[in-house]
Amino acid sequence: MRATANIAAVRGYGYAGYAGVPAGLVRAARFAKNVALFAAAPFIGLAYAAAFPFVGVAMLAWYGVRAARRRAAAA
Repeated sequence: MRATANIAAVRGYGYAGYAGVPAGLVRAARFAKNVALFAAAPFIGLAYAAAFPFVGVAMLAWYGVRAARRRAAAA
């Protein structure tokens, strides 16, 4: 079995995992986090889908302003 290196332990931050916490509690917390993320995922996706047109228009405006500045500087 291959052990995954914990970056905090490798860098010497003193992180020792969940020392002193019962394993059942760690599993329950991980399960609760996964359930919360599963429940929030559709709303996060909806936020991305709703923001996409605004981000696209902002990018087009940004590139347009940048092109206009270059054209004005070249003339």
